[in-house]
Amino acid sequence: MNDLELIKRLRSEVAETAPDALTGARGRLLTVMARTSAPRRSRRPLTMRVAGLAAAVAAATAVVIATGQAAAPVKPPSSAGEVLPLTSAKNILLVAAASAERTPLGSGTYWHVRRESEDGRPRGETWTTRDGRRWSRYVPGNRDGVVKEPSADFWLGPGSTKVGFEDLEALPTDPEELKQRVVGAQQGATGELDIALLPLISLIAELPAPAEVRSAAFKALATLPGVQRLGPVEGGEELMIPDGEWEIKLVVDPRTSRVIRSNLLPTADGGVAGANRGFIKLTTGWTDQSPQ
Repeated sequence: MNDLELIKRLRSEVAETAPDALTGARGRLLTVMARTSAPRRSRRPLTMRVAGLAAAVAAATAVVIATGQAAAPVKPPSSAGEVLPLTSAKNILLVAAASAERTPLGSGTYWHVRRESEDGRPRGETWTTRDGRRWSRYVPGNRDGVVKEPSADFWLGPGSTKVGFEDLEALPTDPEELKQRVVGAQQGATGELDIALLPLISLIAELPAPAEVRSAAFKALATLPGVQRLGPVEGGEELMIPDGEWEIKLVVDPRTSRVIRSNLLPTADGGVAGANRGFIKLTTGWTDQSPQ
């Protein structure tokens, strides 16, 4: 084994380098070794001599890394975001899935959802507790700014059955099983994949689903045909998903797995709310601040 092979074996985490970089490292290694005293018989154990050589090799290869002549991934990637470029809708959704899985929604007294038009006009605001109470304002039937207590049911999508916190926590964490479950939850469902779109978007955008369920919903969306990346925008990446006559658009921040904006969302009564132009802005999360 020559010294270049020894360098590569002892420092296997260093990526393949250019010949010039390795030659330079070899030269620096020989210089370090030449500075030692003249060869003489030594009674030190062989393991100590090998350790010294290994240290010299490490020093020489470290110079290669420091000079920037070679890429040096010294640890495996910890998330999909470190290996998947955000160049396609599928990659964006998979990165968001990885972020969702390791980022629980947190805790608090109320699950808070606020919808706004892009010009800042309120489109609805709710506070929901785990024991089945909900306060809302800026919803149909309420005077502006008046907080009212209606039913605390959630809806996965138009025509779907009502769900509560326990139902959300019992949803499958496998993407395909989750897709089939939300399709089957809709009355009159035919099993077509596009029936799952709004329920899956609702799970990632507004509902207090567990981290693993949200991750599965992102992965399920990534498998749907026709999902397109429209490009980076303020707050994240804009995606488009064709759904028959509709084009569902949403803005996702893949680093946080948050859906920042969407042009279509299910309503509390099982209908659909849409933006005539642009998007509906979303703010969601647990809070201890009481309804105001």
